[in-house]
Amino acid sequence: MGVKFRLLVFCAALGSLAACVLPGFGVAAALAAVPEGPLDVSDCVRLALGRNPSVLNARENVKESSGRALTALSSFVPSVSSRANYSRRIQGPQQYYISSFDLTLRTESVSSEDWSYNVSAYQSLLDLSQISEVQGARASVRATRHAFEATRQAIAYEVRLQFYEVLKAVKLAEVSMAAQELSRDELNRARALFEVGSVAKGDVLKAEVRLSQSTLELIAAENRVKLERSRLAKLMGLPVETEIEIAEDLGEESARVGTEGAIGLAKARRPDLLAARENLRAAEKSAFASKASRLPSLSGSVSYSWSDNSFPETGDDHRRNYAWDIGVGLELPIFDGFITIASIRQAKARAAIAENELRDTELQVALDVKEATLTIAEATERIKVSKSGLASAEEDYRLSREKYDLGSGTILELLDAQVNLSRARSSYVESLASLREAEALFGRATGEPIG
Repeated sequence: MGVKFRLLVFCAALGSLAACVLPGFGVAAALAAVPEGPLDVSDCVRLALGRNPSVLNARENVKESSGRALTALSSFVPSVSSRANYSRRIQGPQQYYISSFDLTLRTESVSSEDWSYNVSAYQSLLDLSQISEVQGARASVRATRHAFEATRQAIAYEVRLQFYEVLKAVKLAEVSMAAQELSRDELNRARALFEVGSVAKGDVLKAEVRLSQSTLELIAAENRVKLERSRLAKLMGLPVETEIEIAEDLGEESARVGTEGAIGLAKARRPDLLAARENLRAAEKSAFASKASRLPSLSGSVSYSWSDNSFPETGDDHRRNYAWDIGVGLELPIFDGFITIASIRQAKARAAIAENELRDTELQVALDVKEATLTIAEATERIKVSKSGLASAEEDYRLSREKYDLGSGTILELLDAQVNLSRARSSYVESLASLREAEALFGRATGEPIG
């Protein structure tokens, strides 16, 4: 009976432990499914938020922080424990010699059993230090959640930037392809004019060199597209060889965001700033908890115990050999070396560091907003300049081609005009991409919420 009883107690304890531990195993993070067809920038951001390792780790940090908060909260929940014991004593035959009577006594082998169990509960009734620790732990959880949101925004920003890098590379590859077509046209034109004796052989050779250069530029542009796609795939938590199709143009030539009241908006919703505020609250609560550890604490306990030399068969067996213990304790720290003093000093230093970090974050937020605002203004002006330059380059190329066809222009002038046209087209594409990237920077600087 004793062995069975102990096995039952052990199995019950093991079952409780498994119920706490097993749910955490074998649960894989839900990864966002990759949709079919072309992806726009919001699709790429959504995929990255569901698959990027940094985001997944930040989510686990929130869970870990919540666990620490639950540990701090456990001090206000009664702790209950139970214990059951069974022992069996077997005493072999004994022999005693009494010299005064010249008598030897012998006893037979005997055995005895002892059964006992107890249930006890402990409850902290008043402990200001523990109360502050719980409040600080809750602030830490909120800070971790804001840090998680900051990580999501950082990844979303990087994905947006990389998305537009891919799109820019695609558009620049199209410019390189158009440049190659122009070079081929110029070569065909030079050959035709050479055959009729209008130009020298050198014009054909120069046009062939330009075509070769255009071909090399196209190869480099196509390789850049592949590399930028791989970088985007990596940010999205996908294999780098994934062929990602994007379906979005570089958009309009004006900014799609308003910059009025940006600093106030950023201070109200930037997650890294919100996290810094919560970290300061947590540090202040920890400092108070260190000071409060000098104050008395009140606790209560109750326990029930029973023991007998035979296994209880009926409920009546529990009506004897039992005991109740009820107590209330008051604990007043007197001297613990320098542990409390050191703890207070450390907590004050951590609070001061958290306050300085909050101030630095506030300044950084204002700087980020100003930088993003200036970047948008610069990108907008750059579009105007590049658009004007593109119109001028197109007109120069048209005139150079006409002059060359009429024999009043040289092949070098025509090729130079062609190169300038390609550069102007590339500049226009880069200016549009810069504006989209500036908008993404502004969104991050102001803490724009993401899905």
